[in-house]
Amino acid sequence: MSCISNYSDRLLLLAAFLFPVLLFAERPNVLFIAVDDLRPELGIYGSRAVTPNIDRLAESGLQFNRAYCNQAVCGASRLSLMTGLYPEYTQERSFHVRDWRQRHPDLVTMNQLFKRNGYATVGVGKIYHAWDGADTDLDNWDHWVPTQGSKYADPETVELGKQQAAAFGKEFKRGPTTEAGKADDAADRYFDGFRVAAGVRQLGKLAGGDQPFFLAVGFSKPHLPFTAPDEFWDLYERDSFSMPDNLGIPPGYPEHAANQRAGEMRYYSDVPPASDGSPEPNPKEFSEAMNKRLIHGYHASVSYTDYNVGKLLDALKESGAAENTIVVLWGDHGWKLGDHSSWCKHTNFECDTRVPLIVACPKLGTARGKTNAIVELIDLYPTLAELCGLQAPAHLQGKSLVPILENPRSAHRRFAYSSYPRRPHDDIIGHSIRSARYRYTEWWDAETDEVLDRVLTDLIQDPGETTNALPQKGELADKFSDSLKVIVKQARTLPHKHTDDGADLCCP
Repeated sequence: MSCISNYSDRLLLLAAFLFPVLLFAERPNVLFIAVDDLRPELGIYGSRAVTPNIDRLAESGLQFNRAYCNQAVCGASRLSLMTGLYPEYTQERSFHVRDWRQRHPDLVTMNQLFKRNGYATVGVGKIYHAWDGADTDLDNWDHWVPTQGSKYADPETVELGKQQAAAFGKEFKRGPTTEAGKADDAADRYFDGFRVAAGVRQLGKLAGGDQPFFLAVGFSKPHLPFTAPDEFWDLYERDSFSMPDNLGIPPGYPEHAANQRAGEMRYYSDVPPASDGSPEPNPKEFSEAMNKRLIHGYHASVSYTDYNVGKLLDALKESGAAENTIVVLWGDHGWKLGDHSSWCKHTNFECDTRVPLIVACPKLGTARGKTNAIVELIDLYPTLAELCGLQAPAHLQGKSLVPILENPRSAHRRFAYSSYPRRPHDDIIGHSIRSARYRYTEWWDAETDEVLDRVLTDLIQDPGETTNALPQKGELADKFSDSLKVIVKQARTLPHKHTDDGADLCCP
């Protein structure tokens, strides 16, 4: 009996190992599209944003309605995704995560795994929070394309940016927060214009090669400054935009729940200084005209990015490689458009942590439509490894999305976990879990893990997160608290065990 059992176990192990190979006769390519600061402000998510190309990508794949980043800031979120590790484990929480490779010399990144397994690996644009040098994981790509181009397209705006830089010396200053580029070649002058052109060229080369490829293309828009050719601004009427209803810090929330000062905007020439002398602007002092211009600019930038994504998708089709190429489009974190009287990201609010995610896998016919499964960006690494038949590194803390691609109605996680430190001292860490109905957040002392504040939000009744429901639902909040502590402990531990989908954890 033991011999039969042992033999059966071996067969099961062999079947599990061969599953991706059996599923796809030849190893699929991967086109990996990253978009900076993109919340689910796309047509497919019910937004007014004009995004026909991303919408058609979603029609050919699976749209994830409940995808979440693991920390709402560029460097930490991207590094978490590309390494498959939570920021809570790596302690890489900063905006830049500069020199991260020096601190983690042996960590196998996603691109590194593909390169080691015979894939031609090419990176263009913003994948990690770097455009060139070691922080792009430079040694672990076959080819990295350095970024060229400009933040601004029109000569007068470019000159203004230069004047700003000269006037403030070493202090980092830029031009205005917005530009409707009027130059005939504005679409090509911006950084993303260069990146999409480079991506199209690389697609042509890779599709004609004798290796499967992993091509990562990262776009900066709709990150500030909100710059796009004027044709994309013309898609919208500015006066039709208005500020959201969820203004200010909600009653019962601690001050550190929100970033009330838009520090990221302090570099721009048209942002008014705070009346109290703070170096960080106060969004509550922005004029109605400025708020509308910023919201308009964000939407124009989203549509410009959609245009560039369309160029990539068209090039993929023309290359002849589309039927054997998995396409993934993801946003690194959300973004506030005046929500909670603020801008930018940098919190655990739903608007900052929820992201768009599309996975199109042509050879997996079940991967179509929409799913409400709760997923995290950290899940992408094991997913692509499984789809491409690669042995995933043992350190990965994410869960493969392949079961959802096979059956979009499958359950995946009971919670999505995000964390964010209070700036600038990182003395308090906000830990947040999102269930199907609720978001529960605790702020802990970074040294002792003492719980300092708690918030529970019913996102069905209160999607704008304006009310702390904890006083009315204290017993439920306590159950969430127990679950949160388990999840944080898991995030700090290797090898990682997934118990967040088990019956031992609570909560609707």
